Amino acid sequence: MTRHRGNSRRVAWCVAALLSLAAGVARAQPSAERAAAAEALFREGRELVAQGKLAEACPKFAASQRLDPGYGTQWNLADCLERLGRTASAWAAFREAADMAGRSGQAEREAKATRRAADLEKRLERLAVTVSAPADGLVVRRNGAVLDAGAWGAPLPVDPGKHRVEATAPGKKPFSVEAQTAGPGKVVTVAIPPLEDDPAASAAGPAQPAGPVAPPSAPPRPAAGGDVDDGAGTRRTLAFVAGGVGVAGVVTGSIFGLIASARWNRAQDEHCRTETLCDDQGVALVDDARGAAALSNVGFVVGGLGLAAGVALFVTSLDDAEPAAARVVVVPAVGTTGGGLAIQGRF
Repeated sequence: MTRHRGNSRRVAWCVAALLSLAAGVARAQPSAERAAAAEALFREGRELVAQGKLAEACPKFAASQRLDPGYGTQWNLADCLERLGRTASAWAAFREAADMAGRSGQAEREAKATRRAADLEKRLERLAVTVSAPADGLVVRRNGAVLDAGAWGAPLPVDPGKHRVEATAPGKKPFSVEAQTAGPGKVVTVAIPPLEDDPAASAAGPAQPAGPVAPPSAPPRPAAGGDVDDGAGTRRTLAFVAGGVGVAGVVTGSIFGLIASARWNRAQDEHCRTETLCDDQGVALVDDARGAAALSNVGFVVGGLGLAAGVALFVTSLDDAEPAAARVVVVPAVGTTGGGLAIQGRF
């Protein structure tokens, strides 16, 4: 009886530890996939810029930034937008880059991005949308995006070119107009007139439900649970769970290791004269490589612990002897661009 109680306590401890490890790996795995996709999109954007295909490059940088935000990607996006002639979008992107640098305490980068934004601000073109008699439920859109009521009448920065302004309201005829910007420093005003009544919408009246709504079905009753098996079968099940956690950790560590290596190599090949003398983008790449390397190390350590726990649980499930009879040693190997692990055992 004493031995079974000892096994129960060990099994409970293993369950708690494995749940914690599994939660950490579950969070890291999507992050690893997002970071890998962001890196691929960033590289594709750089190649398109080198080919002069700015219209195709800018969306790649924007997608990469959404997946894995970073100062280097944000800077490339802002520079691409400015070269494409989208001054307002580039101005906003440089301001965001400055904010990112300021939050991380990088004063030199913050000042550089702020200067680029200030230069663009002098060339901004603006569009104001005024509403003289807003109808109930009025919705104003600019280029398909809803314009908040608080922004009505404000001269907002817009990219040079044509912009469509639309206004809709229940029971009213829609209004739309196309406005052309007037040049750097100029403000164009679009006035939304009082919307006309729509007789067709008034005659239709409010929509009626098609039929009676069926009451929601009762939730299924939970099945009665059985007794908890704390013997060899439970330990064997936990062994497979721990092994799965271990494999996921190793995969995560490998992905982040590859990302760290790729960013380090790109920084040294394209943006650094030595390992420590780099331009702004090289510094950003080195910082990203170190962050990915740290996550790689965590993934390998978590993977090693999961595999070690799986081996120990599986071995003890084969024999009724005390779990202490099995000894497993995990030796993680970590480095600047990734990590690894080694497992040694005696049973």
